Amino acid sequence: MKNTKRFLLLFALGVAYGFMYVMPYMKSSFYDQMIAAMGCTNEQLGSLMTYYTIALTISYFPGGWIGDKFNPKPVLLASIFGQAALSFLFVFTYQSYPMAVLIWCLMALTGGFAFWPSMMKGIRLTGSDEEQGRIFGIFEALNGVSSLLLSFVMLGIMALAGAGDLVTGFKSACISMGVLSIVSGVLVFFLMPENASYGANEESQKITLHDYIATFKIPGVWLMSVLVWCYVTISAVASYLTPYSTSVLGMSAALAASIGTVRTYGCRLVGGPLGGFLADKTFHSASKAQFVGQVACAVSLGAFLVIPSGIGGGILMILLLLTGVCMFICKGTYFSVQPELGISARVSATAVAIATAVGYLPDMFVHTMFGNWIDTYGDAGYDRILFYGIGTAVLGAAVAVAAIRVSTRSAGKAEE
Repeated sequence: MKNTKRFLLLFALGVAYGFMYVMPYMKSSFYDQMIAAMGCTNEQLGSLMTYYTIALTISYFPGGWIGDKFNPKPVLLASIFGQAALSFLFVFTYQSYPMAVLIWCLMALTGGFAFWPSMMKGIRLTGSDEEQGRIFGIFEALNGVSSLLLSFVMLGIMALAGAGDLVTGFKSACISMGVLSIVSGVLVFFLMPENASYGANEESQKITLHDYIATFKIPGVWLMSVLVWCYVTISAVASYLTPYSTSVLGMSAALAASIGTVRTYGCRLVGGPLGGFLADKTFHSASKAQFVGQVACAVSLGAFLVIPSGIGGGILMILLLLTGVCMFICKGTYFSVQPELGISARVSATAVAIATAVGYLPDMFVHTMFGNWIDTYGDAGYDRILFYGIGTAVLGAAVAVAAIRVSTRSAGKAEE
């Protein structure tokens, strides 16, 4: 019964999380469609992520405090229904770039602020320290299911409602995004218990100002921050594999969008649980699973630099999906490193907020930079993007080695 309740709660959180970020990151799957419908440049589309990340970064620090201090349920519900409202607003204003910037900034408050740290702390405390890899891996898979469902619903509605009219199809897809976000809020409302405080309501467990400040001094928090940084950068690089597949490798826009959707969301179903299995069962260390994931990302991205234009669709599809799996091995385990890096559950939301604020900084500039490279250098800009991603993965592997050493030393001290 306990495991059933845990799974249902993880399911509700996974659906809510998955639906929360499909819209701000929708260019990963609908890049060409957004350019056509909004009438903006590559650099402008990339700049939306810059504005989004600036607003996210500002919101995370107070959000982490709230996540450790208060009951998460009302915070999550306010965020989810707020996101739904923004989806509907975008339907009527998408041709105005300034309004798009405003909406992306407001989505940073619904999807960042207290929503993200409250969500991550809740997930962590549904399992023991020995189960962290699996807990986050299962969550990532459930998140992938919901995100994949929403994205394919959007693709289907775009094709059916549009019937050749890109604008009508695009608007219909955005409406579906808002409706399904409301559905996710209803799931959280009914499946999350009213007293879902995860121990934070007990007076002795409330975070103090001293605890908050002390969290910034934990070395493991900063190692975790760099691991998040590397994943975020690699994810940004992977989002440009969709236009790269059409512009350089000759794939059709419809097929590239479909594969991009599966890579961005469906590969979580494999990569998340695989990362959790490697962390808990194979290596008994999330840091070691991180090392494997980062090295795999470097290799898979490097493959795109050597494959020729016009390569068989089957091989290209495998490479695109393999990159997604490698990415989500990293994503599924970057927060499950907390116990082995000496980060206690009491300050988990604050630690997550710090790591997220630092780790998601690449979104503040890389999308604009990548878009500028494409506008300036044409197809050669994609080579620059891929080299940037490979270098980041190498950095991630090096930081994972440092995390392994910290974990080993902490385990040694505990035994003593």
